[in-house]
Amino acid sequence: MACAALVTDQNTNWNESGLASDQAIVKCLSDTLGKPIGYGEMAMGGYNPAGDSHLVVIKKNTGVLPEKQFLDAINSTAHNWIVFDKDDYKNGGDIAMYRLYCDDVKVLTALGGASKAECLDHTLWCSNRAISDEAVCNKTFFTEKLNDATLPIRAEMINSNTTIDGRGAKARILFQGFRVGADAEGVSTVAAQSVIITHMLFQGAFHEEDHGLDPDLLRITGESHDIWVHKNSFKYSGDSAFDVKVGAYDVTFSFNKIVDVVRTSLHGSTDGRVVNANITTTMHNNLFLTSEVFHDTGAPGDKAAGSTGRRTPLIRRGVSHSFNNVFFNYYKEFASVRVGATLMMEDNVFLASDIIKNRKSNIQASFDEWLTNLTKGIVDDGAFKSTNGLVAFTKGNCEIDTAYKGQLPASIGGVARDLKEDYSDKTMAVINKNRFSADQDLIDYVKATAGHDGQLSYLSPAAKSRAQILALPRTPCM
Repeated sequence: MACAALVTDQNTNWNESGLASDQAIVKCLSDTLGKPIGYGEMAMGGYNPAGDSHLVVIKKNTGVLPEKQFLDAINSTAHNWIVFDKDDYKNGGDIAMYRLYCDDVKVLTALGGASKAECLDHTLWCSNRAISDEAVCNKTFFTEKLNDATLPIRAEMINSNTTIDGRGAKARILFQGFRVGADAEGVSTVAAQSVIITHMLFQGAFHEEDHGLDPDLLRITGESHDIWVHKNSFKYSGDSAFDVKVGAYDVTFSFNKIVDVVRTSLHGSTDGRVVNANITTTMHNNLFLTSEVFHDTGAPGDKAAGSTGRRTPLIRRGVSHSFNNVFFNYYKEFASVRVGATLMMEDNVFLASDIIKNRKSNIQASFDEWLTNLTKGIVDDGAFKSTNGLVAFTKGNCEIDTAYKGQLPASIGGVARDLKEDYSDKTMAVINKNRFSADQDLIDYVKATAGHDGQLSYLSPAAKSRAQILALPRTPCM
């Protein structure tokens, strides 16, 4: 009863549930979250079944920046389960790690001689410069003023035995996310292990690709392993939602929602880094969305598809298993398989709206072009295998238009082995019990459950049944 109140009642704060210790609270959070499957199956995060689990509650108005509280918790190798005070973050609140550098003269100078208060609150900075539009404010502050590689701002590192859990609050990671582990020039310097990031909103600032501060939303690197990235939302970034670099392995991405991110997920940077042969990732039940506005970046009326999402993933040397994901308005070369890598896809769905449907003079020609372009040129010395890869136009509330549907090619490039052979019996039992065919039920289930604010998924013992979730009203794709 106390555990149920803790995870479901907004008015029961973390120290008000009746659970007597950090260990009991963290066990409750771990149990109700559920367990990962696939390559990241062993991730435990901040829960230590043997004891010594620490609950870290991020608070406002303590005299210590929330970002500094956060930094202290993620830098430690102690078993830390990080949450956000339900009262303080009931109506929202940003964790913007650049704020740790608002005492630095170079940062204040880059912001045009800003005060510390203006640096800490970018909306104040904009207001004082008569910039009222939110999008213009974000672009000016983050993309123009802070776009400088010589500034000291860098992605802060998450160390081993850490969970970041956004349940019960409305916290947002703004502009720049984190790296799990660390590397220097392609060599691992910190191999973090057992990290969970869940129920968080990561929001970029519509910054451009190749921003000077390289503000990836999440970068897993340095041969880090046993990582679970689950039920997060990643939005509005020119660069990555979640990258896997420098031989990081045993990583699972599940039930995340990715919205208007150009280069979604790089798995292995630089062709010559042989360490990337270690990369093993599972991506399942994620929702990848590209809006029509974001999609069409040409002149008015030009359906150039210039900014459609891609790199889902771009993979070098390693292996990635992708199943039961839903892609919306991904137009061409959604993935790239290079340097002997393997991408195995099973029961995924690719959908498109009018922005792709109307590219040609008739709908069938548009569909034929899209189906060809999705995988044209995606393999360069690698192996791609797809089973039941449905491609379809939509109508109504993200409903498959049965008049225009087809299949991805079964294989391209070399021979792709069955990556499920690497999985444990436990993982396979969960997959076999909960697997969807590439059809309307998969679309409806993933749309309802993906993201930080979606319904709980089948991985959680507290989730609604499949039938209950599929009975929810159908909504538009975006």
